[in-house]
Amino acid sequence: MRRMIATLSCLLFCATAARSQGTNTKLRPFQDDLTLAKAAAPGSDDRKGAVSHLTNPNFHPTRFALYAMGFNNVLFLQFLNLWEQSRTDKQVGTTASGSGSTDLVSLPSATQLFALGMNLGALTQTVSGSVATFRGNADGIIRTFAGEPVGCNGCTGTNGLKNLSFAVSFDLSREGTQQVTTNGSANSATTTAPSAIVLPKNNKDFSSFVARYDIYNPKDTRSQAFQSAWSTWFTKHQKDLEAAGKGLQDSIEKLIDPWSQDDPKFPDLRAEYTAKLNLASAENIETILDEYLSKEVAMAQSDISNFDESLLNVRAAYANYSQTYDDLFKELRGKPQFSAEYTFSSPVSQPDTHNLRFIFASNPFQGGTLLSANAAVTLYGGQIPAGAKYGRLRDFQFSAQLDRPLGNINNYPAVLSLAGYVQYQPDPSVLNINAGNLVPGTTITLPQDAQVLLGRSGTMGIVQAKVTLKLKNSGVKIPIAVSWANRTDLLNATDVRGHIGLTYDLDSLFGH
Repeated sequence: MRRMIATLSCLLFCATAARSQGTNTKLRPFQDDLTLAKAAAPGSDDRKGAVSHLTNPNFHPTRFALYAMGFNNVLFLQFLNLWEQSRTDKQVGTTASGSGSTDLVSLPSATQLFALGMNLGALTQTVSGSVATFRGNADGIIRTFAGEPVGCNGCTGTNGLKNLSFAVSFDLSREGTQQVTTNGSANSATTTAPSAIVLPKNNKDFSSFVARYDIYNPKDTRSQAFQSAWSTWFTKHQKDLEAAGKGLQDSIEKLIDPWSQDDPKFPDLRAEYTAKLNLASAENIETILDEYLSKEVAMAQSDISNFDESLLNVRAAYANYSQTYDDLFKELRGKPQFSAEYTFSSPVSQPDTHNLRFIFASNPFQGGTLLSANAAVTLYGGQIPAGAKYGRLRDFQFSAQLDRPLGNINNYPAVLSLAGYVQYQPDPSVLNINAGNLVPGTTITLPQDAQVLLGRSGTMGIVQAKVTLKLKNSGVKIPIAVSWANRTDLLNATDVRGHIGLTYDLDSLFGH
């Protein structure tokens, strides 16, 4: 029994048709015969032929194995998992201007579902912080709550929304003060106790909001470019897949044949549900088939002592396919990426800012090295005071980064990153001084909010070396970096700092 072409074609492409037809996810491998059964009149020869195929586990053994394993489209999902694990182009943490950041450059891709990041340190700001960042994708969130898969063969996402993502960062270590009323002196030596004192406190304050739109991102698994590359690759490698599938087919037949031929209860079960399916209305066919297949699996589990172990062997047989993914990985990595990003920031003791950033990335070298570049402009928000010595423009920025996987580029344990950042300010930085504070360097108390120019105008330059450790098959990454800067936003002195973070990308769940 060697129906490799039909079996693999169903395995790879039935999900696309199933999505358009609204088929139950578990039943997608049966899509071809399901479509025929629904289209045929109850009791007709066409209906009986389709039902005969649907109820016969030996007609396409792969379909029954896929249902029993609880997932469909295994080959494509396996590829998604390997692809997501191999990517170096995703931005999870906060941007370079944050008070806690490990990134000088915003990478071109964002999460397709959810991502979390915790970063310690600062790159461009004098005041360091501990910043928590939450990222999400509009399409991924909607599809998740609707119970739809985010990544699958044929899942091209909601137009517009799949390219839109956002990030919110909170500074967990921002310092503030609070005034506390006293209840008298703590000892008899004090003659006059103050009526109130000012105590420091930590404010878990909003730090920044980011909105990003992917202009062109073929590395997004939902993009038309990605799905087209997959289809082209499969057509090119069909013979290779058939050869690799021989061992898979053998494993499935060894699992199914003894049970379906020897259990005397199976013919009765099949006859019962064949009759139901032949007479069912089109809208009830999927429910009845799902019920039948569930009972098939339960019967197989009861009859075969090592059924679950055998299923694991079947799944292991799919691993043979991964040997042919290298050229597809190479093709997808070679495509350029373009994104635009808007960031609203609320720095410590400084005016709010609006930043518009354009992001480009490419793989100009052989292997997995990624080159990312950013060009950005920052504007002051709020009202500019009358007679101010500065304008709306805060700075221009340009940055670039090389990311090189260490080890196997498809399954690396770490990434080495080298980055450079240049920022030009036409005016010195602006510092907000709240009422009741002292003018820096004096004993003069300010009666109301004021702004002063601090530092100097000119160019800020930063270089960074970073190693990002990747925990295998988990989506967890730990960036560890060191940076050198000729100055910061408020201090005119060289600055050397260490940075560390922890990020988690839920896209790693694809294919599990």
